[in-house]
Formats: sequence, structure tokens, C-alpha cells
Amino acid sequence: MAKARYFEIGVVCLEVIVVLLAILVAVYVSVWAGLLLLPLLLLGLISLICNYDAWVVRRLSTQDSPLILTLCKIGFVGRSRRMLRLLPSDPRCRFCMVPFGGVGKVFGIRPSAANPNYCRSCFEAMPITTHELEVGVLFADLRGFTSWSETHGSRDATALVSRFYASAHRVLTSDDAFVDFIGDQVMAIYCVDMPSLGARTADIMLAATRRLIDAARQGAESLPVGAGMHMGKAQVGSLATGKSKNFTAIGDVVNTAARLQSAAGANQILVSEKVYDALSGEKPQADRTTLNLKGKAELLTAFILH
Repeated sequence: MAKARYFEIGVVCLEVIVVLLAILVAVYVSVWAGLLLLPLLLLGLISLICNYDAWVVRRLSTQDSPLILTLCKIGFVGRSRRMLRLLPSDPRCRFCMVPFGGVGKVFGIRPSAANPNYCRSCFEAMPITTHELEVGVLFADLRGFTSWSETHGSRDATALVSRFYASAHRVLTSDDAFVDFIGDQVMAIYCVDMPSLGARTADIMLAATRRLIDAARQGAESLPVGAGMHMGKAQVGSLATGKSKNFTAIGDVVNTAARLQSAAGANQILVSEKVYDALSGEKPQADRTTLNLKGKAELLTAFILH
């Protein structure tokens, strides 16, 4: 935890230096020059960090305590994601949300050569092992996509999935979820240790799922969405395949969320009993059901939310 604080303090100090330089230019040269220099220096600092701070992260990380997971716990990653989301434009790093297009392209923020879904810094910082964390897992997919694609061309199918991906990315990353896309479905991982989530994780997941379903309903030529959610312990980190890595969660909680999603109907949210019990305030109306999920020895109690 101390190393993560040192890293955060270092980044803040660099930001203060950038602001002081802009103020000095404004005072001794021109106010307009200072105002112009400030965003340029801040964007340059972001480019420097996202491209070249991997060696710092590696030095501060250990096998048992990777820095990037600790930065999630202290809130640094969440605060950075909220700031970087404001910069245009997609595509973005799936971990820190820094853009590769728009402003990111102008300032030379580049994806990792080993995995273009992540910036070079996040990819290098990912632990090469997994660590047990409490997570919320959300799965959602397009209902009836297989039968629909049988009567439509591959170009139409690609366009439909691309629209779903864009909508899911926009909706789910407005919270501190780590999003991955698999075929015609999306998986979102919510690390409960993140200060922005914590005890509100179930509420945030449910609100995000409802936004996603509403977005699909309003979209032209779109299919309905079915979703499933579960919470529990999972192995979180990355599994290396050659030189490539991918941030993910592995375990029964992930499998159960995926099976709940498979059992959900069109425009339906199916949640486990643990998620339903974790919802704060007045519980939403729901139909209690018992599911015999494939791979489960026992019946699973779930709730169909209205």
C-alpha cells in the first residue's frame, strides 16, 4: 500500500510542477501563453506516463503485491479513469481508459504491441499471476443473435455487434468496470475493493445493466439484451499466452454469472441471491426462481428483476 501511495504522490508532484510552469509562463510571458501551455503540458504528462512509466511500476511491484491492483484499492485507478474518459476519443485502453484516437493520437499515446486493447503502461503493469479478490461480474448478450444472423449477411451481423459493443462500452465504463467483449456478449468486472464501488457494487451493477438494456431498446435495428449478475471471490489478474496478457477474472463466480445470463430472457435481468441481498434501500420487485444450472451440483436461487 505504501508503494502505491508513493507512486500517487510522485504523479501529483509532476502535475504540480506542470501547473507551476504554466503559471510562471502566464506571469512572465503572457496569460494566453500560460493558458495554452497548461493543457499541452498535462496531456504531455499523460502521454509520458501511459507510454513510459512501466519500468517504475515494475520496480514497485512484487509477485505477491502487484502495484496496479493496489492502485485500484487506493482509488488512484478510478480517479484516473474518470479524468481520462473525458478526453476524446475511442478506441481506448480497456484498463485506464486513455484514448488512442483523437487527442491520444495527437500526443502519441500508443497501444501495446502485444495487446492493442491496452496502453503500453497498463499492459506492462498487469500482474502475470492472479490474486483472489471480491468481485461483481456482469454478463450481457444479444438475445436471438444466432437465429438472426442466419437470415442476415455477415456485414449486417458485424455492424449489429459493433453497435452493441459501442453501446456497452459507453454505458459500462461510466462506472469503474473493466469491460471485455466475447462474441456477441460483454463481460464487466467490478472490483469491490475500489473505493468508488465498495458496498454499492450491486447497486452500481444493476443501474449499469438497466442503462444497457434501455440503450438496446432505443437503438435502431437492435436485438434485445439478456443479463446475469453474481458476486463472490475470483482470481483476478492476467493469464499470459506467449507475450500477450489480458486482465480478467476466473472462478466459479464468473461461470455462475455467465450461466445466469444464459438463463435470462429478452430484456431480462437475472441475479443471484447474493447480488439481490447486497442491493441497498428498497429491494426492486423480483420473481424468485430456482435454476438447475449446468455444472452446478445444487440448485441456484436467483431473482428475475422487474
